[in-house]
Amino acid sequence: MDGRIDIVKKISRKLLIIGILMIIGLTAGYLIGNVENSDLGTTNIVKAEDGIATRIIGAEAALRSLQETNSFNAVMQPGSEYAVMPRLEGELEAVNVQVGDLVEKDQVLARIDAEMYRYELEQAEAQLDAAEAEFARLESGATDEELAQVAAQVEEARISVEGARNEVVFAEEVYDERTPDDMEVEQAENELEQARIQLEMAEKEYRQAELAFEEADDNYQRMASLYEEGAISEQQYNEIKTGKEQARTQLEMAEDGLRQAEIAVDGAETFRDMSLDLYDFRVEEEQMVSQATTQYEAAMAALEGAEAMLAEAERGPTEEDLRAARAQVEQARVGLNMARSVYNDIEIKAPAAGFIAQVEMDAGEMAAPGNPLFYIVNLDEIKATANVSSLYVGQLEQGDAADVNVNGLPDEEFTGRIRSVAPMAGEQGGFPVEVAVSNPDHLIRAGMRGSVEFTIEEAEDVVVIPQDGIFDIDGDRASVFVIEDRTVRIQTVRTGMETENLVEIISGLNEGEQVVLYDHDRLEDGQAVEVVDYESF
Repeated sequence: MDGRIDIVKKISRKLLIIGILMIIGLTAGYLIGNVENSDLGTTNIVKAEDGIATRIIGAEAALRSLQETNSFNAVMQPGSEYAVMPRLEGELEAVNVQVGDLVEKDQVLARIDAEMYRYELEQAEAQLDAAEAEFARLESGATDEELAQVAAQVEEARISVEGARNEVVFAEEVYDERTPDDMEVEQAENELEQARIQLEMAEKEYRQAELAFEEADDNYQRMASLYEEGAISEQQYNEIKTGKEQARTQLEMAEDGLRQAEIAVDGAETFRDMSLDLYDFRVEEEQMVSQATTQYEAAMAALEGAEAMLAEAERGPTEEDLRAARAQVEQARVGLNMARSVYNDIEIKAPAAGFIAQVEMDAGEMAAPGNPLFYIVNLDEIKATANVSSLYVGQLEQGDAADVNVNGLPDEEFTGRIRSVAPMAGEQGGFPVEVAVSNPDHLIRAGMRGSVEFTIEEAEDVVVIPQDGIFDIDGDRASVFVIEDRTVRIQTVRTGMETENLVEIISGLNEGEQVVLYDHDRLEDGQAVEVVDYESF
């Protein structure tokens, strides 16, 4: 047993000696590693008064130009967009484009049925012909045959006026008789409401009469049994029987009242519905009255003209008549030009080149002024709109360049210029800034999203060092370790513009001076250092 213990002790001592030797070997290897030559060809070991030099990485202050940028989310919008609206009212005869079509300026997009406007054009042409003929007749003087013709025209015009007047009277009578006004519709609604109230009362009275009859009948059945048994007198029995008959009569009257109330409700509903149906025709009937009035006024004007022509023909033309006839010719010519211009508007043309973004109507639908038929967007130029925070918007100006990135087009680079900076914040809190971007190949589509990168601040030929050379930052004051003769010296500097990895040194450091990067907490002022590498930037 004692021998085994001695063997264990000997083995333990050997292991302890081996461990001590291994520690000594590792320490020697570390010291040998520290005395190797540096990248700059310095001596193996650099010492200061207080020990071995600390290995560091340095950088050299240099002159550079800095840009501080900031990126904001943006929505791509068309540079310009147009709502195409017809100038005339009428049925669409044809729609020639669809969404996505590229159209040129003045391209015909749709056409309105021309029948009514062709008639107006022909009428204007006829009026000009008539005015010119009248002027020629006045100049040459009227013959007996012409006088007879003018008189016949007057009579025909009188007949037309009478017919037009009758049409106006008829249209007004139809409008007055068939078209209820708002008050009449409201009265019909009120009558229906009153009928429904009467129906509810009649139903209530019927239910009460029904309950009264049931109660009288039960009472009668009970008293009839008692009467047969001789428990009550015949007079009492007859009174009970009479009460039942009276309750039956009341029930029948209540039932009649209920049927009448139901009939009244049905009638009120029918009258109300008819009033509403007629009320819906108000616009059409108003238009009928308006058209009849217009025709009457036109007929009156024609009659007055015919009568004037007859009077002129009978007395012969005067210079004043000739001037008036010339004016009529000119007025008819103006009317013809206007009718021709209106007729030309049956073709709805593109106001500018671009893509059809929306088509609001199909052929056969009714177009009207003020209701857009198409929306056209011009994608030759895109507006990238970003909401910029109040912190940066004051540093942006119209005309400044900006980089635009578009989601979905990662390989494309776009540069634009600020078109406008909103003076007031939008609903989302930021200030809308529009950047105009040239888009000749139409790669960017309206509605795409991306970002706009603005240059917030620029500085040229300033002293800069990497951000990793700065420590003890306090506002625009900070510290660096300046490398001098293999030692470091703490230097306070004033900083300026900063980018992702560089910082501007306004004062405290000159171009060419070297500073320590990283691990500043391992260093002290005057400490010996060994520069193992210089980082470029």
